[in-house]
Formats: sequence, C-alpha cells, structure tokens
Amino acid sequence: MRAPIVRLTAAVALLVAGCAANPGPRATVESCNAEVERLSALLAAETAERQRMARAATRREDTLRRQLEAMKSIERGILERERVRSESR
Repeated sequence: MRAPIVRLTAAVALLVAGCAANPGPRATVESCNAEVERLSALLAAETAERQRMARAATRREDTLRRQLEAMKSIERGILERERVRSESR
C-alpha cells in the first residue's frame, strides 16, 4: 500500500520540478501537458487498483462471515443432538 503513495509522490515531485525548470508560462503549460496526463493516468490506475482490492476484501469478508455462520449452525445442531441424547438416557 505504501509503494503507490511513494510512486505518486515521486511523480508529483518530478512534475513540479520539470515544469518549474521550463522558462515562461506558455512553455510551461505546453511542456507539462504530457506529464500531467501521465500523472493523471497513474492516479486513475492506482485508484482503480485500490477499488478492486477493496471489493475483493469485502467479498472475502462476506465469504468468511457466511462460513462462520454455517459452522455455528453445525455446532448448534451437534450440541442440540447431544442434549437430546443425554435427556433420553
């Protein structure tokens, strides 16, 4: 999780450093467009990846929750059968 933040920070630093080195406001805008687009694409890709990971984690949690409930139900059934058997003796 930390690596994307470092990459994004590095990309922003390169963008600022590269754009600041260009002389004049017109030259800065034209030469920075490619860097801004690249940075935007990087941000979009990392955002999509985080969203994908969040959805996968949610699905995993739901699956584990259902499995836990199933195991609890099995345990309740076993305990109930044991209780009925001990009462019938």
